[in-house]
Amino acid sequence: MTELQETFVKPDAALEGANHLGAAGARLATAWSNLSGTITALNGGKPSPWGDDEPGNAFNKDYLGGEDQPAQRVLEMGAELIPVVELLGPTVKGAVEGTVDVDDMVKTLFGGDGR
Repeated sequence: MTELQETFVKPDAALEGANHLGAAGARLATAWSNLSGTITALNGGKPSPWGDDEPGNAFNKDYLGGEDQPAQRVLEMGAELIPVVELLGPTVKGAVEGTVDVDDMVKTLFGGDGR
């Protein structure tokens, strides 16, 4: 068993995982862009399953009106969250590559193979 202060990374597996994560983040960003655009376009048309009478207008007021209403909050939260998820893969990839670079530098400077 390894000591608690030791960490081992399998660079090839970690980089493959980072690439999968990056691809998933890119697909999510594309899907979100399409969906949020559709939501924005539909909400701009004053949608209401209740019609354009008093109940329909009350629904639109509660659904679309102001910063704290559901439609606007979903769009705002998605706009904040999706770019973070999109950067996870490239961030992990950079961390793995940095770890490998440091290991290689230490090996070059201080020797390897038990020296």
